[in-house]
Amino acid sequence: MKKRYILLLTCSLLLSGCGANNEKEIKPTPSTKQTIEQNNDIDISKLSTKLEVTEANGLVTMRYSLRNGDTIPAKLTFPSAQIIDYTIKNAQGEVIYQSSKDLSYAQAITDVTIPEEKAQVWQEQVNLADKNLPFGNYEVTANIVAKSINDKDVQGAIQPIQQSFSYHKVSTVNDNGSKIVISGENGHYEVKGTYLSDQDTIYYSVEDGHNNLIDETVLPVKIKSGSVNLLDFSLDIPKESLPNNGVITLVIYEKNKDDQVTKSLIAPLQQFE
Repeated sequence: MKKRYILLLTCSLLLSGCGANNEKEIKPTPSTKQTIEQNNDIDISKLSTKLEVTEANGLVTMRYSLRNGDTIPAKLTFPSAQIIDYTIKNAQGEVIYQSSKDLSYAQAITDVTIPEEKAQVWQEQVNLADKNLPFGNYEVTANIVAKSINDKDVQGAIQPIQQSFSYHKVSTVNDNGSKIVISGENGHYEVKGTYLSDQDTIYYSVEDGHNNLIDETVLPVKIKSGSVNLLDFSLDIPKESLPNNGVITLVIYEKNKDDQVTKSLIAPLQQFE
């Protein structure tokens, strides 16, 4: 009887030990909340920014884009209706415009979600002519003012970006409203402005009245919106090709299906004497 009791007690202890070992091997599974947080954890380094600034007849257009290169959506939360704070400084570093001071925004929390592998663009315009600002060089700084992304504090994590631009007097105005600004000299020229046309292909050439300095070339259009073609490109002519006297001109023109010129705009580049 005594031997039987000892045997039962031994078995009980062995079974208890096995149960204890099994309990130690069980690993807890992550909670649903932890799993959601992990799936919502975006990599800030995969968010890329771009700033594009164009000026036409004093109207400055600022386009800020934010691309989400991550594999999950990015939900940006802003403390108000303002998304981007644009600042414009003159060549002396003086602030001549700042959207957070010059504009009013609804004081309501705003959410913007950018899907994975997609980009969101915000645009703002400022008319320098209305502000009676002098012609010259300016710089735009764009800063996104999101306070959090996917509910995590990121203020200051996305760095501001800058882009310079030049504001010049209109030098050529066409009858149909096309406006071209020319700057530069001695073979290097900057061409900015707007050319109005519904044509898909527009051409240009440069001549001195006797010779073509740049043969027929497809006009590089930076942005096309309806019939408005926004121009912003450079012309480079070898100095040895420049005339000793006379005027070199930029000719922008269109052609019909028979290869005949149907409409043109002539913009003087430089007078040589």
